[in-house]
Amino acid sequence: MNTIWLKIAGVAVVLVIALVVGSKYMSGDDPSGPSQSTSSEAEQPKTVYDMAERDKQFGEAPKPAEPTEAQPQPDQATAQATQPAEPAPKQPAPAPTPAPSGIVLPSNLTQTTTLYFKPLGEIADLEAQRILPMATAGRSIGRLPMTHFKLMVDGCRQILEKWPESKYAFRAKQMLEEMPERFWRNYKVTEEELDISMFLKQRPGTQPFTVEPIR
Repeated sequence: MNTIWLKIAGVAVVLVIALVVGSKYMSGDDPSGPSQSTSSEAEQPKTVYDMAERDKQFGEAPKPAEPTEAQPQPDQATAQATQPAEPAPKQPAPAPTPAPSGIVLPSNLTQTTTLYFKPLGEIADLEAQRILPMATAGRSIGRLPMTHFKLMVDGCRQILEKWPESKYAFRAKQMLEEMPERFWRNYKVTEEELDISMFLKQRPGTQPFTVEPIR
């Protein structure tokens, strides 16, 4: 009888020990390795935002490209920068337009030129300032269809007759040249009325004036 109870007690002790050992292995509380939850969390895939944040955090500045044979080395680049630049070839000045019969026309002035005019007195200057605008208005009228340049030609000739060495005479010659050539014959414009060679030379009583070419 006592032997049966001893056997029952032994079996119970073995079951208790088996339960304790089994529960320990099932819980996975092994201090020598990582936990199962930590391992599974690390294996979860990262999102795009997570990767972007990682790149920001661990990103490095791009390394400079290795110099190739086609790229100049720093010493070569410095040498090229210190070499003086070759001067640009000078463009030849435009040649004056040939004038008929050797005269000099106002249009022959292709660059800034110094001309010499005789200044007028106060009264003569005021009179010339009155006639010149009338000639300019006559030029505008003559450019209209079915009109003529008589008002302009008369005003220019009046200036050339009264003040032939003045700046107003030079302007009158300009306007006569600007008139279409077919009207030169109609109004019998002479070479002397167009010639400005006199103004290119300094003469007694004249003063220098800088004239810009008409572009």
